[in-house]
Amino acid sequence: MTNQNTDPEQLFEDDRDGTERAAYVRTMFGEISGRYDLMNRLMTLGRDQSWRRRAADAIVWPGDTVVDLGTGTGDLALACLDAGAARVVGLDVAAPMAARARSKAADRGASARAGFGLGDATRLPLADESVDAWCSAFMVRNIPDLDAALAEAYRVLRPGGRLAILEIPKMEGGLLRPFARFHFNQVVPRLGRAISGHGSAYTYLPVSVDHFLTPRELTARLRARGFEVTQVRMLMLHTVALHVAVKPSRP
Repeated sequence: MTNQNTDPEQLFEDDRDGTERAAYVRTMFGEISGRYDLMNRLMTLGRDQSWRRRAADAIVWPGDTVVDLGTGTGDLALACLDAGAARVVGLDVAAPMAARARSKAADRGASARAGFGLGDATRLPLADESVDAWCSAFMVRNIPDLDAALAEAYRVLRPGGRLAILEIPKMEGGLLRPFARFHFNQVVPRLGRAISGHGSAYTYLPVSVDHFLTPRELTARLRARGFEVTQVRMLMLHTVALHVAVKPSRP
C-alpha cells in the first residue's frame, strides 16, 4: 500500500530518476481503482466521457488497431471501439485498473476486440509500426520519462499513424488560472479524500499538473520527437487539452 502521508511534492523534488514516483503512481492508482470512474465524473462535471469520445473520433479510422496507454478502467479504449477500431490494446501499470477494464469490455460483449493488461508506456510490448493509433487520457503527466514514451509511440505507429493525448496541462497565466488552481488545489483533494478514502491520491493530482507542461510546451515536445501536431483543442475553460498528432508518412 502507498503511504497515506506521502508528500507528492517531494516525489518530484527528491526522486531524480522517477523510480519512486512511478512506484507510487502504480500503487496509488491500484488503490483508487474502485472509485476512479466516480471521481472522474465528479471532477469534470460529467464531461470526461465526451472528451474521450472526441479524442477517439479524432484519430480512429474504421478497421484500425489502437493502443491505449494508461487505459485505467478502459473508457478511452472502448470509445475507440465505438469510433470504428477493429482491435484495441489497453495497457496500464496498475493491475486492478486493467481488471476493471476487462470487466467493462466483457459486460459490453467486446472482449474479443479489446485486450487489457499490464504495460509501461516507455517499454511497449509491441512490434515496430504495428498500430494505427496511439492514445492516452490523463496519463502522460505521470510518466517520469515522457520523451521515452513519445519515442515508443513513434516506434510502434505505422507511417501516417495518429496520436491523441488528453491531459490536464500546466496552466499559463490568465484570468482563469486562479479559479483553476483553487479547484485543483482545494476542491479536488477534499473531494477525492471523501470519495476515495485515499489521503494523498488527489493531492498528487494538482502537484503533477504543476510539474507538467503547458499546451505549447507539449506541442513542442511532440514536434521534437518527429510528430506533426495537427490539432490542439482546449476544453473545460482551458483546464484540459487535447493534442492530436500524426507520424509522417514516408516520402
